[in-house]
Amino acid sequence: MQRYQLLTQNEIEQIHENSLRIMENVGVLFTYGPARDILAKAGARVDGEMVYFSKALVEKSLKNVPPSFTFHALNPEKSVEITTKTTAFVGPYGAPNVVDMDNGRRPSTMEDFINIVKICDTLNNIDIQSHISCEPNDIDVDIRHNAMVYNTLKHSDKPLMGTCCGYEYSRQSIEMTAIAFGENMDTIKGKPVIASIPCTLTPLGYDDKMAGAIVAYAEYGQPQLVNSLSMAGLTTPVTLVGLVSLQNAEVLAGIVLAQCVNPGCPIVYSASGTNADMSSAMLAIGTPEDALISLINGQLAKYYNIPCRISGALSDSKMMDSQAAYESAITLMMAQMAGGNFILHSAGIIDTYNCVSFEKLIIDNEIIGYIKRIGRGVVVNEDTLAYGVIKEIGPQNEFLTHKHTYDHFRTELYMPTLSNREIFDKWQAKGSLPIEKVANAKWKDILAKFDKTVLSPETDADLKKYAESHRSSAERPGCAFAC
Repeated sequence: MQRYQLLTQNEIEQIHENSLRIMENVGVLFTYGPARDILAKAGARVDGEMVYFSKALVEKSLKNVPPSFTFHALNPEKSVEITTKTTAFVGPYGAPNVVDMDNGRRPSTMEDFINIVKICDTLNNIDIQSHISCEPNDIDVDIRHNAMVYNTLKHSDKPLMGTCCGYEYSRQSIEMTAIAFGENMDTIKGKPVIASIPCTLTPLGYDDKMAGAIVAYAEYGQPQLVNSLSMAGLTTPVTLVGLVSLQNAEVLAGIVLAQCVNPGCPIVYSASGTNADMSSAMLAIGTPEDALISLINGQLAKYYNIPCRISGALSDSKMMDSQAAYESAITLMMAQMAGGNFILHSAGIIDTYNCVSFEKLIIDNEIIGYIKRIGRGVVVNEDTLAYGVIKEIGPQNEFLTHKHTYDHFRTELYMPTLSNREIFDKWQAKGSLPIEKVANAKWKDILAKFDKTVLSPETDADLKKYAESHRSSAERPGCAFAC
């Protein structure tokens, strides 16, 4: 599929050069001492907590980033190739609330987290499990990261993401995943089994936790989506190319750090910039500016020959309504057109990242199905041109019963899992259900039928033992590792 090119090659190069000017002359703040030491040893200029990057150091680091890698799953058949040409879709990430048509909106719990993991495991268009499918607010923050990794490994055999909350917590996510794979921290090096998404402290900064996560994942050769959520008019210039220039400088600084730790470790260029709503100075994500920034980020990543993360089904709507539908369809389509290779937030997100809708998980999975079909494009050859079939059938006859139709319709045509294409009378006879109610019934049916064992009893016990050994003495009781 041809990707949409918003800017010319010269304009992309101007943005790149502007980012290099920012990195060399303005600098990036790193509060994490070990990161400054690593960068200084590699040739960056360090003054206090500010780090200044030369063009040579940046461009040398970019050349070390691999253009592709295999993201391994516990089920090898579900491993995903992350390349500059393919697209993988990932579940929702980070919302502190959930909503469904039966129980309304509420702070999310571990039960909600597990249910979303199970739904995303079942949905055929979701390729990768995120780390924070929703925030389990009933689990102490000191063990929440391990509880989420454990329950994702327990209930899904798709590739997964881990925490980016500091060096030690990140290392624990990697080690737990290694246990599930039957590996150890030495043998897991260089075998991508868990990804993270360390984020900048925009504008132009990294805190201790995120820089520490970059170091940890890089040490063990695990992929990371070095990310910036910049906001035009709030944390960056209001002009979109000004935003992208600053955001790119932030992302490149994190990539350089990772490559200084371990040249060749896998990276996904991850920039999720959007604009602030200027009437409220609040973040907005379901906007045309978000789509435009995604297109530019896709071009930049292709310029660097690095896989690219772009956010997917984004909406500022507070419920699963028409606004959520049109914003999500547009942002998902833009992610595809931009050449996104790792589409985070592919399903479920509403309310500007603050909430996951169970019904929207199902509806967005259908949108992804449409987009995957469009992404496959069409094959042109003598068989698909079907001249012989057309000649045989001729005018005023039907193709429905011809062998050519039977041979091709399953692969040529997208078969919806949710959308209703029945005649009106049949739809009415079944209760005239709006699609939200159909989605509501579908996610409940998925959970009712979910009966899957991913981990062996021995591996499950080993993971629980590891997680229990890292409990904080301040932790309140919970079912984090018993669910």
